[in-house]
Amino acid sequence: MREEGLVAAIALGGSRRSLFRWQAAYVRGGLAALVPEPYGPRVRTFKHPAWLEQVVIAVRLHTYWNAKRLSAELRRREIAQVGQWWIERLFDDLGTARPSGPHERGPRYERSSPNSLWHIDIKGPFFIQLARGKYLKTYLVGLVDDHSRYVLGLRIQTDQKAAPILEWIRDCFELCGRPLDLMSDNGTPFVVWMPGALTLFGKTLRDLEIRHIRTQVNSPWTNGTIESFWATLKSAVLDREVFRSIADAEAALDRFARYYNYHRLHGEIGWCTPAERYDGTPFTDRGFDHVPALAHLVPWLDALRKAA
Repeated sequence: MREEGLVAAIALGGSRRSLFRWQAAYVRGGLAALVPEPYGPRVRTFKHPAWLEQVVIAVRLHTYWNAKRLSAELRRREIAQVGQWWIERLFDDLGTARPSGPHERGPRYERSSPNSLWHIDIKGPFFIQLARGKYLKTYLVGLVDDHSRYVLGLRIQTDQKAAPILEWIRDCFELCGRPLDLMSDNGTPFVVWMPGALTLFGKTLRDLEIRHIRTQVNSPWTNGTIESFWATLKSAVLDREVFRSIADAEAALDRFARYYNYHRLHGEIGWCTPAERYDGTPFTDRGFDHVPALAHLVPWLDALRKAA
């Protein structure tokens, strides 16, 4: 009988694996077990209070955080102890799960202490809308510590000349100390494609006894620490705000850098903030403190937790 069923399944376009799965289901639950489950949201079995589900959904809608970040933020902010897998199951039950695509990355590396290696990069151009039909082309220059992911500096300028970048870097040295190594890509103003020649940038680093490390050609992951920061900045600020002046852009960048350093947990460093790793500044946020996208929900969360 089993062989006849197998022949029939194959004749209908099925497979041996499907037949065995149907047989096992029939043994477990009879004909009812062979009825396909309906698509869409399923009935959920609660393992946490209903108010916590409301919090998870609200945070997801306003921040787009994934399950890993949600679990870490809720735990460290002392809102609730809830696991990543429960959150993912909740999203799946609600039909809001977002399958992640392939994530390509090169070999991971990390210096063992702050100020051992800094990453610098120029991103752009970006355009500021000064008036109807008038735009100003600008570039962003970022400086990030490798060990802690701490944003040491974030600057906006209207060109890619080395002189203002070097003046700005010297200010960063005054505030944060001097790194042993500084990594950049192979673009201007960092590198000149001429054997033995140094740009003004390279000469300055040589005079300051800072080793200049250049990334591998066509290997952006080499400078991945700051590339990851650019992706976060783009999704959190650049894709969400319209700037009418350089002053507006500078203010927005300053606000984000402070949030990124002191209030945003970083998954690559064990869900600590960059400031915790860089200079030991403790993370004291509770609830939705200092999360710009959730600031308006602080009273709601307080009332929800009191009523629970």
